[in-house]
Amino acid sequence: MESCAMSTVLQQPFVEQFREPNTPYLSPARIGELFGFQVQELAERAHVHRNTPTARPQAPQLQKYLQDMVRLLAVATEMTGDKKRAAFLLRNEPLRAFGYKTAEALVQDGRTDDVIAYLESLAGGAAG
Repeated sequence: MESCAMSTVLQQPFVEQFREPNTPYLSPARIGELFGFQVQELAERAHVHRNTPTARPQAPQLQKYLQDMVRLLAVATEMTGDKKRAAFLLRNEPLRAFGYKTAEALVQDGRTDDVIAYLESLAGGAAG
């Protein structure tokens, strides 16, 4: 019973698709591909050196950014029912409540939890 609850909390099936094969960390290439980021763009967004995604994909600052993007993607995918549409919206949709910044820009600013709370309120009908 506990393992079932644990996999639900961690969203194992969803996050697993972004795992760097045979490692305990997320793949910059897989996440970059979904969001349409080149390696250098991904590095800029994560505030790391341009070589970090390929040379040190396990770097903590890069992994934190990737984890935040996957967290947002999980919420947005649940709302839209489509992972690719969710990725497009997170990267491109200006959010009025945040001065018309995109969710992805807000992740860069360290505001992932704020965006998740906002999206959850929209899903619940509170902010829409």
